[in-house]
Amino acid sequence: MNLFRKKCEYCKTKINKGEEIPRDVKVPGFIGTYPKYFCCLEHVINYKKEVDEYLKNSKGKGGSCCG
Repeated sequence: MNLFRKKCEYCKTKINKGEEIPRDVKVPGFIGTYPKYFCCLEHVINYKKEVDEYLKNSKGKGGSCCG
C-alpha cells in the first residue's frame, strides 16, 4: 500500500518504504533540529547548504516584532 509513503524534503518526490534516508536537520523558524527524510545523500547535502545559506543571510534583520 503506497498511501503513507514519505516525501523527500528536498525534491518532494515520494520515497518507497525502506529506501528513505532519515537525518536530523535545521528547519528555518524553529530552534534545534528535526527528523526529515530524503531520497539520496546528495539531497541531504544540498538541503543543508540551502538552509545554512538562508539562515546566514536572514540573521540580524529582525521581524515585525523586533522592529
